Amino acid sequence: MKKLIPFLIIAIFFVGCKSSTKQLERGDYDAALTKSAKKIKRNPSKNADEVWVFNDAYKMATTRDEEAILRLKRKGDPSLWAKIYQTYLKMDKRQNLAISLPPVGIEFEEKDYTPNINESRLKAAEYAYAKGDQLLKIDNRFEARKAYNRFLEVKRYDEYYKDVDAKLAEAKFKGITNIFFKIEDHSKVVAPKGLIAEIQRINMDELNSTWKNYDTYVDTNKIYHYSVFLNINLIDVSPEEVKQNMYRESREIEDGFDYELDANGNVKKDTAGNDIKVIRYKTIVCDVKELHQFKTARISGTIDYIDNYTNKLLKSEPITSDAVFEHHYAVANGDLTALKPETRHKLGIDPLPFPFDEPLILQAGDVLKKITKDIIVRNKSFLK
Repeated sequence: MKKLIPFLIIAIFFVGCKSSTKQLERGDYDAALTKSAKKIKRNPSKNADEVWVFNDAYKMATTRDEEAILRLKRKGDPSLWAKIYQTYLKMDKRQNLAISLPPVGIEFEEKDYTPNINESRLKAAEYAYAKGDQLLKIDNRFEARKAYNRFLEVKRYDEYYKDVDAKLAEAKFKGITNIFFKIEDHSKVVAPKGLIAEIQRINMDELNSTWKNYDTYVDTNKIYHYSVFLNINLIDVSPEEVKQNMYRESREIEDGFDYELDANGNVKKDTAGNDIKVIRYKTIVCDVKELHQFKTARISGTIDYIDNYTNKLLKSEPITSDAVFEHHYAVANGDLTALKPETRHKLGIDPLPFPFDEPLILQAGDVLKKITKDIIVRNKSFLK
């Protein structure tokens, strides 16, 4: 095994050396350059083969990129300036890698790529700006979103190019989908004061995104593409109810004892000579009247999605919220020790006054607000 270890180390080293050569043979020049550079930096004096790989890969990669740039320029297509720019950046990065290596025979012709990079960068920015401007002139919010991405591209080339920030703001304004949320009360009862206003105060912030904006109040500076209506069709309060449930609970308890007699009327004895006693039981009972106070408020309706351009109903979902008041208490008549523990807990609780209609409706409104928010969140991808 000891004899094999040196051979394994040599084999691993040989495979490592050959990996950059294989990348060079496959035409993966930049990968070969990166791998060779690491080995040269790690051990400059013992990587002559890697120097050869680096030089060869550098020459081939540079020739390939220069020819590619010539072909792209001959086409005369302004959309290709972005690709030309990226190619010059890659060539400059490659040259900087060569410059960073120790002087162990690295061969390359040093060039100043700065003018080429600046020229192609500005021409790429010019094209992206013109394309964005063209898209922005189309009266369509989806095209405005494409324009926004074009202007972001411009900023990557030149952060202060012309009026790119103003163009971005314009594209954002034209590309956003505005949605107006409103409550309409179609119920046949007078809603408590503040109910509609409270539901209307739904926080829509978490629904807002790059291209979607929800408002609960009209902003006259915006065009609303969709409306979401919470139509309240029913506000109802049930009568005050007190339901009674009568039942009896019982159990057996010990009630003294009797002596066990023999046929002659004498008390029987056990093997120890003691009198034999028989426990006597009796049943105790307790009558229970359990009372259940109950009153509910219900608000129901629909959530409707409207396309404001066509005035078409796109979707409708039913919605219902309830606020429930209920209270349990009990009274008992009889032997309380006959009661189960859970029944005994109900004793001593006083009846409660029933809530007035208005606070119960407002409570249902608070529940309705949460359900409305959940439905709108669930459907946020429905509107484009």
